[in-house]
Amino acid sequence: MSSAAMAWSVSPRDGGQFWGQRMALVNSEDIARGLFLQSVLKSIRALGDESLEKRSASACGQARFFDFFNYPIRLHLQMLSVAMPELATRHTDVEQALWRMGHCVAMDFLESEAGRTVKVLVRGEPKRLVNNLPLTYRMSMTGERSVRWTGPQCCRFTMKRDFMPPSFHEGMLVAMLERLNASKVKVVGRQTDMLESEYDISWQ
Repeated sequence: MSSAAMAWSVSPRDGGQFWGQRMALVNSEDIARGLFLQSVLKSIRALGDESLEKRSASACGQARFFDFFNYPIRLHLQMLSVAMPELATRHTDVEQALWRMGHCVAMDFLESEAGRTVKVLVRGEPKRLVNNLPLTYRMSMTGERSVRWTGPQCCRFTMKRDFMPPSFHEGMLVAMLERLNASKVKVVGRQTDMLESEYDISWQ
């Protein structure tokens, strides 16, 4: 397990250093759309149970989210600070739990109104999807993202000012590409700075 991912299992009795570091970096421009946060809550229920979902929602003081409203990204971090310790126990470790959560969130997004728009835009072509990843991510949350192609079906996807560890986005990216029938999808993420990461993406 990477040191970045291990930090996500920090419990309140350990002082919550990981959460504090990231929350200290949040500003008023760091937001997430309600459709993303609602998908996160659904994934917590699917990977955990109804009780964990309720506790996570209670931690941020928000029982439900409206799809196209903007909410502080801090609410996302507060939900995960409650959910991740239990999910990590249920799903082997924190990296597995984050990967599964990302996968669930992406699948839910693709069934939303915004996700259906993306599917129409990319016309079932994985390369079109990858080219539109910066736009697709902006439908869910703020941050800077860019794509650099390294071959016909491989690229490096870079994120800046993103508050989630690589495992979460690996799961999201795999889900989106597999949904377009890409085969042998491989996504390898690396944390390059506190709020920066990069992903080598390939498929056949």
